[in-house]
Amino acid sequence: MKNFFAAVLSAAAVIMMTGCSRGISVISGADAPAETTMATIEAVTEAPLPDISGLPTAEGEYLHEKWADVLTADEAARLNSYCEKLYRERLINTAVVITDDIGGKSPYDYAADSYDSIYEGRGSGLLLLINNDKGDDCLYRTGSALRAIPDGVEKVPLYWSTMDIMNGDCYSAILRILQLGENCPQYVFDNIGAFTDEELASLEEELAGRKSVYVLATSNGTDKSNEEICRSYFERRSDGKGFMIMLDTKSSTVTVVSDGNIPSEVAKAKTSADKLLKDGNAVGAVNEIVSATG
Repeated sequence: MKNFFAAVLSAAAVIMMTGCSRGISVISGADAPAETTMATIEAVTEAPLPDISGLPTAEGEYLHEKWADVLTADEAARLNSYCEKLYRERLINTAVVITDDIGGKSPYDYAADSYDSIYEGRGSGLLLLINNDKGDDCLYRTGSALRAIPDGVEKVPLYWSTMDIMNGDCYSAILRILQLGENCPQYVFDNIGAFTDEELASLEEELAGRKSVYVLATSNGTDKSNEEICRSYFERRSDGKGFMIMLDTKSSTVTVVSDGNIPSEVAKAKTSADKLLKDGNAVGAVNEIVSATG
């Protein structure tokens, strides 16, 4: 994991950021490839920040520890609501941790431990650590977020976040990085890599046209039933309509929940879907259920 606010890597002029509350220094890198110079990055048009002022007040708490040191109460409330939007629409466990003491750990280990503490290490997640202790910040990703936000994707947002910090705007810097969560799927939530990139893209496109069928791929190692887990994700993601299809690779079973009774066609398709999943055909299992939903 690359340090987050530490540097724009391989740039001709690398701006080092040591947290929202400290200064900035410039390190030269004359040997950096032309395609990765700061001039090249700066030439990319700054992406507009999402307007999150109208989001409903969040029910959960997604900002942790020392956020009051760098954000106003209003800024924190808006970021908290945006984190909850990602939590519900992209099904990624989202958090911002701002601390001045990482207890001698590496930034990555502190971020990973924070994620484990907040979310019990489960699901797909995105956690931004702003480390005012040693100055090396970290963007921790796991599950589908790691796949949707691969190393390198953060370079341009990081550059513009650096500019935000230079202007004393920590709120925009944090929002700009959290916006990377929008890269995550809205309909297919693959926490375990059950689908190839091509399969994932194809399923996402198909289900986006339906707008009421969702897929969760996981391996249930909890004491909760597949029905409970599938239902909780359905209620978290949907507006109370449609279907959630859960593939559990541990038990090789498919679970389907909906806002009402499961249609008989879907119930019949489940037998075939279970067999397909057991045979390693996750896409076939999903298509079997999707076709039966009409």
